[in-house]
Amino acid sequence: MDKLVWTSPTIETLKNFRELPFKGSDTSWVNIFLLRRKYKLETAVHDGVLFRRYHGKSPNRQGYGFPLSAEKLDTEKVFSILRQDAADSDGIKFCLCDEEQKSVLSEHFNIEWDSDPGDCDYIYECEKWHDFSGKRYSRLRNRANMFERLYPASEYFPIDSESRLRDALYVAQVWQEEHKDKSMPGEELDEELNCIMDAVKYWQELGMIGGVLYVDGSPVAAEMASFLSADCVDLHFDKAVSRFAAAGATVVSRRSFAASGIVGDRQFFNLEEDMNIPGLRQSKETYRPAFKLSKYYGGESSC
Repeated sequence: MDKLVWTSPTIETLKNFRELPFKGSDTSWVNIFLLRRKYKLETAVHDGVLFRRYHGKSPNRQGYGFPLSAEKLDTEKVFSILRQDAADSDGIKFCLCDEEQKSVLSEHFNIEWDSDPGDCDYIYECEKWHDFSGKRYSRLRNRANMFERLYPASEYFPIDSESRLRDALYVAQVWQEEHKDKSMPGEELDEELNCIMDAVKYWQELGMIGGVLYVDGSPVAAEMASFLSADCVDLHFDKAVSRFAAAGATVVSRRSFAASGIVGDRQFFNLEEDMNIPGLRQSKETYRPAFKLSKYYGGESSC
């Protein structure tokens, strides 16, 4: 029986899985790398299949992820390998599986599934963000108009140089300072900042894209993203300095990012999860998701 050899994820290993036919943020090779420490992620590669194993603090971040491959899976072989691997640990558990993946796994394992609403990915149509036209987007359009009245000389640029990347990092660091002890626990903020620092450090290697919004030459909002699939972009980090965010900087920055050509011909944005944070959930709903991608976790029943 083939045995999996587990290691910490590396860019060299993951770059062979750059664009897979999935829209879930957890299937992003960039996210697998950036979140490797947060969830004590391990990966193994066998016959062109990427296996993942999560060791997070909560049950919805513990167990195997769905095996990833650009080709059609030989499910009998792949799941036999997983079952053998699990025999050496504490049994079969899965996490971060979407509806289709859950269905496939349920044909091979007797999993008792559960879900956490905070794990749903918010997926948006890029085209809708180009100008936020129509009644459904009137609130966003009004905020963008307010920002442009207040700051008519604002400018948006793609992250195409070290100086732009430093400006994006500056926005993220200011945002972190402003949100200490507020919207997110301090530990979560520290973990996110570590991920942001890694994104900056390995920007070129990870194929990251993004943009920065400026007011009077100062950076006030920024996006850091990557190509998730042939039709979807993952927005990993999307921040704005608070006083400018209150005036609509986030709306203008996202609109500029969508309309700038930075994302190419991708049709969708994945704005990732809301982590059950009420304010974050309200904000993500305001941008009118085309759909939400539910995710499931669970362990094999003994029955």
